[in-house]
Amino acid sequence: MDDLKNHDSLDRSLEKALTNQLIDRYFDHTESWLRAILRKCIFSLAHLNGQTIFLIECPNLAVAKRLSRKTYPFLWFADHFSHFNSGKVLVCYLDRDQNWQCYDSDRKLWGSLNQFNASSATTDD
Repeated sequence: MDDLKNHDSLDRSLEKALTNQLIDRYFDHTESWLRAILRKCIFSLAHLNGQTIFLIECPNLAVAKRLSRKTYPFLWFADHFSHFNSGKVLVCYLDRDQNWQCYDSDRKLWGSLNQFNASSATTDD
């Protein structure tokens, strides 16, 4: 997850193109406002504490908050990947201090990415 800050522009262009393809393919039945807002984001699969998660990187807090209220389409989407078995979705944005703030669909709460790492690490004993 720390690598999110270190992508080069070619990688980001590819991720954005793949995100747009996924939106066109899997979200064509959703409301137009949702498709429009998703086009501002980047989708990826990431690992957090040994668990595969579906990550949505948002450009700002407003977009992230709006998407965090509608996580069911993303859970449905994530279920279509056979290797994706956690059902966890993180909706994230970079705050002013360049720290990732995320909404966790499992816990239904907001927190810093560092909080999720720390709290999960203490329960993995």
